[in-house]
Amino acid sequence: MFIILSQILGGTGLLLYGIEIMKDSLELVSQGKGQQFIETAGKNRFLCILSGLFVTAVNQKSSATTIMVVGLVNAGMLSLVQAAGVIMGANIGTTMTAQLLAFRLEFIAPLIIGVSVIAWRIAKTKRMEYTAEIFLGFGIMFIGILLMENGMASVAPNSEIRSTLALFIEMDLAKYLGLVVIGCLVTALAHSSSLTTGIMIAMCAQGLLYGEMIMPLIVGINIGKCFPALVSSRGLGRTAKRAAVIHLLFNLTGSIVTILFFREFAYSFVSNLSANDLPRQVANAHTLFNVASMVICLPFIDLLAKASDKIVPSKKDTIVTQEGNLDVRMLETPGLALAQTYSEIIRLSKMAFSSYTTSFQCVEDGDERELLKIRHMEDVILKTEREIEVYLVKLAQKKISKDQHEMLNLMLGVSSDIERISDLAINIAELAVYNRENSISFSKEAKEEMQNFHDRVEAMIAGITTALETKDPVTANKILASEIKIRNTIAGIRESHINRLSSGSCSPGCGVMYMDIINSMEHVVEHIKKMGYFLIEVSKH
Repeated sequence: MFIILSQILGGTGLLLYGIEIMKDSLELVSQGKGQQFIETAGKNRFLCILSGLFVTAVNQKSSATTIMVVGLVNAGMLSLVQAAGVIMGANIGTTMTAQLLAFRLEFIAPLIIGVSVIAWRIAKTKRMEYTAEIFLGFGIMFIGILLMENGMASVAPNSEIRSTLALFIEMDLAKYLGLVVIGCLVTALAHSSSLTTGIMIAMCAQGLLYGEMIMPLIVGINIGKCFPALVSSRGLGRTAKRAAVIHLLFNLTGSIVTILFFREFAYSFVSNLSANDLPRQVANAHTLFNVASMVICLPFIDLLAKASDKIVPSKKDTIVTQEGNLDVRMLETPGLALAQTYSEIIRLSKMAFSSYTTSFQCVEDGDERELLKIRHMEDVILKTEREIEVYLVKLAQKKISKDQHEMLNLMLGVSSDIERISDLAINIAELAVYNRENSISFSKEAKEEMQNFHDRVEAMIAGITTALETKDPVTANKILASEIKIRNTIAGIRESHINRLSSGSCSPGCGVMYMDIINSMEHVVEHIKKMGYFLIEVSKH
């Protein structure tokens, strides 16, 4: 019995390990293309479905994709309708693993592994190495299936097991629902529908499942895989919870329609489609159920969104605070983690630019309350920058590609530049308040020069904000060109300032304060310029 259990558990572990190796390697080879697909899908429902299918084909887990979608919705990167489309595609994408396992390649799995290891050792590029690892994980999955089958083969002849299975030959509604519950519970505990369907394929190969049992188990699997996303949405915003609920409603709708109207038809259709091949019937049932659910629910996405609004009602009298949007669950898919970090960098830059704008307002009126606002904002900016740094350090510990590592380093650098703008805003505001408290005032000419300089800085801020949001390197290059013109402005300000000092129209003490403010504004320009360089480098990846 110990040997049987060790083979079944060991095979299950190898199957899951093979799926994880394939997931990591496919993510590295794809280099975040799924994230780009999701971003470009926009409001097109069919593109959203394709993006969900693509991402899940890469990460091999629809539950993982749904958790990502919940995080993206929470971060404001996806709308609920977009999320619903991605989830539909994810449900179809996850069936690819079962389709692969149904090819019954267990006996050439050692050959696949051997060739993959040789290719991995002689690979001259990282891309070739990652590709070899995809096939290595593929082979390990089949070795896991083979081990499970060997263990199950020892218990298959057991008369008690056979008599229990015989009860399901004549399927009534109670037995059907019982199998749905079993499939649901096992998948909810395993957190992987791919693993559960893999186990089903191994059981079918050894005669431990009958054809009548396949569809109700598949229905239960599709309900059970919703629970990881529901659990992950706890503690997140209401919109993220609604995305998780939409996933459950989508799968429940397909399940209820199947149970009420298509129990016999579904079994007949699947068995005729792949007669005498139970493992293939498992794969086909999994795919057909999810495709049919998508066809049924696609016209009613808006209705599902409204239903989620009723199930997750808004809480009145709740104070909403803007929190960081970095979700550690995204770290399992580096491309999406970097996309989320990029969105957080945009949010960080907007806060820093707001601080700078407030600081110049303080220069004009010397209001100490504005200085307090900037100091409060600095605390938020500093916290956000540290969260970005910690998040990127965690991501660096994952298996990421060279391009993703370069992106990570670029983001670490630019987050520091953005935080420095906030520091300079505090410096400008403190100087302004000091001037008011000590009755220091600038000449009309000096004020005009400062205002002209500020207008140019604001134009750079508007340009870099737009460029960041659109990832537009052309706009970034224009900002770099405008920075050269600003240097001439600064040179003219210094020359005029020296002339005022020489003529006695400006006192030395006042002049020092004036140039301190100008120098701080100049440093703001330098950091905006670095943000432009960052954006140009990002566009190359």
